[in-house]
Formats: sequence, structure tokens, C-alpha cells
Amino acid sequence: MNKTINQIALAVAVAFVPWVSSAATWVADYSVDADATYDDNFFMGEVEQDTVIYQLRPEATLSYVSPVAKSQFDARVALKRYSEFDQFDSEDPAFDWKNSYRTERSTWGINFGYSENSQRDAAELDTGNFDSNSIVETVYVNPSVSFDLTERDQLGISLNYTERDYDTNDFSDNENESIGLNWQHRINEVLSSTAMVSFSQYDADRQAVSANQTDYLQTTVGFIYQHSKAMTINGSLGHFETDSEAQLFFGPIVLVTDTESSGTLLQLGVSYSYEKDLFRFNLSRGLYPSSQGVVDERDTVGLDYEHQFSGRSTSGINISWHNSDSLLDERETVTLSPFYRYRLTEKLRLQTTYIFRSFDRESTATEVESNRIRVGLRYSF
Repeated sequence: MNKTINQIALAVAVAFVPWVSSAATWVADYSVDADATYDDNFFMGEVEQDTVIYQLRPEATLSYVSPVAKSQFDARVALKRYSEFDQFDSEDPAFDWKNSYRTERSTWGINFGYSENSQRDAAELDTGNFDSNSIVETVYVNPSVSFDLTERDQLGISLNYTERDYDTNDFSDNENESIGLNWQHRINEVLSSTAMVSFSQYDADRQAVSANQTDYLQTTVGFIYQHSKAMTINGSLGHFETDSEAQLFFGPIVLVTDTESSGTLLQLGVSYSYEKDLFRFNLSRGLYPSSQGVVDERDTVGLDYEHQFSGRSTSGINISWHNSDSLLDERETVTLSPFYRYRLTEKLRLQTTYIFRSFDRESTATEVESNRIRVGLRYSF
């Protein structure tokens, strides 16, 4: 599958070159974010250790839009420094390049990306290992195409390839490849039905420790309901099946195990946007290829609310709950994050955020918490 994805990605990229290279006008945006964060439990341990995190993130965005084509290139680097734990200091570069091209009956797209990040930044949702200073390099490429079969029917094909490599042996280097088929039928002006089927292959390797391969199939049916101009409701229900082979290395001895599982996929989303208020709610149950060499089942509930008091002043709150059920462990995370933004000038914005985190790991039967206070400035050139 990897070879197929790369060939299709190359073909789509070549097709995009003529209009990108001939584009006469690109719009450029530049910005710099600078913030300081106090964290009272940096390692999310029973014994709390605090630190102050300083971050500077310059970013540049180049975009091009025509009646048939869109292209956006975003490059950034996050410079992080820790007052108490300088072994975690990092410079994390990243870029994303997103492209789409529209014909009379079809839309073609291809997205590329690369990033370097501290693995501990994803510890809440991934492994729960907050002590590692491992850096993960992530590369992805996502070509896609959708066809307007009729005035009411749309068929889409998507290919996805993601590779994650770690600079320590604390985690499993992994690749995830998938191919998906999506169909949407517009029943009337406010209601559409959807269907999706995808097949994925996940390969993970941890040198001298383990090598795993998981094939998984996902199918869903759902709906999109445009309740009003301000509110959209969407949902889906489905089924998944996984087939995993795990190899554990004990010197010259290799232990091989095969595991099959199945379960339910679920997604429900509500979005509301009217005048000065923005509200989003999401409930889901799905699969997540982790850095532990396994594909986890994950339940997620998220709620976001934002209110604009004036042209300068905005406040809101983000709430999320995650529960990851793995063959290795079960983990639960709760995050509560109210924020306030204020536009000081046309180009300068102040943002303050409070972040409460709770992390519970079943294997150790311990629940830990942390509090973060962040103050930052964003300057747009």
C-alpha cells in the first residue's frame, strides 16, 4: 500500500505544479507568538515539580486562491525553554502544504506535512509517559479526489500515509497507511446521508523489543442535518474489525501472538455559530494508532464555547474527556481550559489561559492533576 500511496501522491503533485508555478499572486502572512506558562506538575506525578515554560513561535503563511485552485503553505518553528528542566529545551520546526483543484465535476486535493515535536506534548492522549524527552518526527501525505456523480451524489476516494520516527527507543517507530471510500447523498435541502469504508495497515517497530502489525477495517453510515444557517448536526454509527500480530523479542527467542477484535464506531457533532457566539460539541468512539505499537480504542467528548463581547474582547472555554482502552493499559484524561483574548492594537493580541488537567492510569490506580497558567502575545505583521 505504501508504494501505491506514494505513486498516487507523486502523480497528483505533478498535476498541481503547472497552476502553482504559474500563479501570479501569492498572499503572505507573518506572525510571532510569545508566551510564558507556569505548570505546577510538569511530570504529572504524585510528587509535584513545577516549572515555567517560555515559548517563541514565528510563523509564515503563503496562500494562493483562484476560481479553480487553492494552495496554502504554512511554516513555523517553536522555540521552547524550561526554567527548571533544560534537558527538555527544544526547537521544533514544522510545515504544512495544502492544495486543492476544482474541475466541473471533481475536486482534487493533496496535503503534505512534516513536524518535530516533544513526545511528552502528546503524552496525555498517547502513552501517558510524561518523563521522556524523546523527539518524534512526523511525515504525512494525503491525496484525495471527490466526484460529483449526480446533482445529489458525491463519491470520494482518499489515501493517507503517516510515518512517525522517535530519536530514542522508548517508543515504537510506526507507519500507518489507509485507503478510504466516502459517499454522500443529498436527500433534500437540509438533510444528507453518508457512508464510509476504509482499510488501514499499521506497522510498528521498537528495536530489540517488539514488532507489530495491525490491519483494521472501518465502516460507517451517517447523516448531515443543516438545522438552520447557524446550526449543523452530523453523526455516524459503524463497526470496526482488527487483526494484529505482535512479536516480542527476548534475546534469541521470539514470542508471536495473534489477536482479533471488533467493536462499535460512533460520532455525533453539533456546531452553532450566530452573531457573537460559537459553540461546538463532539462525541466519538474510534481507533487511534499509538506510539506503543498497538491500535487503541478511544472515546472522546469535547465541548468548545466562545463569546465575543466586542470587536476587541473574546472569552470562552474548552472542555475535553478522553478514554483510551488498550491491550497494554487504560488511560483517562480530563482537560478544562477557560481563556480570554483581547486585541490591544490592530496587529497585537493578548491571550490568557488557565488549563486544568487530570490523568488516570488504570494499571497504577493513581490519578494525578496539574494546573497551568499561560499568558501570551501574538503579533501579526
